[in-house]
Amino acid sequence: MESRRIEFASPDRFVAGAAGEGEQRRFYIQIREGSLLATVAISRGQLTMLALHLGTVLDEVSRLGAVDTAEADRTVDAGPLEVPLFALFSANHLQVGWDPVAGFIRVTLSDPDVEPPYCLDVLLTPKMARRFGTRANRVVRDAPACPLCAQQIAPEGHVCPRLDGYRAFRF
Repeated sequence: MESRRIEFASPDRFVAGAAGEGEQRRFYIQIREGSLLATVAISRGQLTMLALHLGTVLDEVSRLGAVDTAEADRTVDAGPLEVPLFALFSANHLQVGWDPVAGFIRVTLSDPDVEPPYCLDVLLTPKMARRFGTRANRVVRDAPACPLCAQQIAPEGHVCPRLDGYRAFRF
């Protein structure tokens, strides 16, 4: 079946956010271009990896002299996610690519496991990508921590080593 593809060629907003407390905490990416708004659910780990990968790509591009992204870290969109908070799908696959001719970063969020498969393509300026990464790191860092071991608690919970939840396997 053909996938449903939505492209945001010039987004006004590309932000990460979270909603809920404790085990009910969910992470999202929200994209707005004009009147078109899309919200995608994402796991905490994937959000962390996306922010890390965007930063790595931007650092490499900047190192090569293709673009300067140093100013972007100073201004971050701190506004709340827009409501209603309804996720189109859960992003299972993430891709990040640099277009040296256009000077944009392409972020692709998709879920091939749903019928019909969804795919969002977002073209970001380097500054917008850097701002996203900074905010995403803040959102993840502000996730609640376990009072016993200080590890962050994922929406599905976590195995606490202080409660003997971790056991080493011996071969």
